[in-house]
Amino acid sequence: MRLTPGGKTLLRAGLVALAGAGYYLFAAAFGGIPCPFRLVTGFRCPGCGITTMILRLGRGDLAGAFWANPVLFATLPLLIGLILRQGWLRAKGRRFGRWENTLCLIYAAGLLAWGVVRNFAGL
Repeated sequence: MRLTPGGKTLLRAGLVALAGAGYYLFAAAFGGIPCPFRLVTGFRCPGCGITTMILRLGRGDLAGAFWANPVLFATLPLLIGLILRQGWLRAKGRRFGRWENTLCLIYAAGLLAWGVVRNFAGL
């Protein structure tokens, strides 16, 4: 059976959702996985707190989810929007344009800056 581009996008989205649900169940049962960056350096990476954020979101604790990683929590709608847009464009056989690529670079730079600030400002 051959899938259309839209069908492939839906299949990928389903697999990502399944993997996310699996990770949530694993994290709820075992507490997630330790951050390799933090184990090696002792510093928190820009993504440290994602597991806690996901677990707290799953329990409806929005304040706790925010404080687990404020930057990722606050920018989650943007990140989800970019991921959905990329999937939509791929289904049409297109790629991100200049503005989307620029936005992704700005977002990545912001996450790196957050990683530095959170370690040296005690956040």
